[in-house]
Amino acid sequence: MAEDARWSLDDDWDWQMQCARANDALLRGTDSWVPPVEEELVLAARASALSQWYPSTSHNYLRFLDGPPPWLPGGRDDVRYLPGCISFAKDGADGSAVFRVWSGFLLQSPDPVLVLATPEAVVAVEALVKVLATDD
Repeated sequence: MAEDARWSLDDDWDWQMQCARANDALLRGTDSWVPPVEEELVLAARASALSQWYPSTSHNYLRFLDGPPPWLPGGRDDVRYLPGCISFAKDGADGSAVFRVWSGFLLQSPDPVLVLATPEAVVAVEALVKVLATDD
């Protein structure tokens, strides 16, 4: 990419998909508490109203920014994280993946509110769309 080129929203989603696919591949066959479902979650989010935001994963959760972050070409210093995210872990009774939708910010005060826990990425994405729509 040329030095003066801008990083587009589509570029960011493409990159997030590549990272999710690679992360899931590393987790398959391991005894990790993080299930290999990141690609499934990112695919569901990209096919939803969340596709208008810049995605970001951190450990085992997906969150969104209102613009390109400063570490990307053309990124801004004034971007903000949206107050909601989806976390995922092997929390099902049989060790299966559970997606949790949160309103607020994880690991910050005030504590975030758990909105929904579901084994389905698409259902979690739909719930986060509603959470973020009520924040406007």
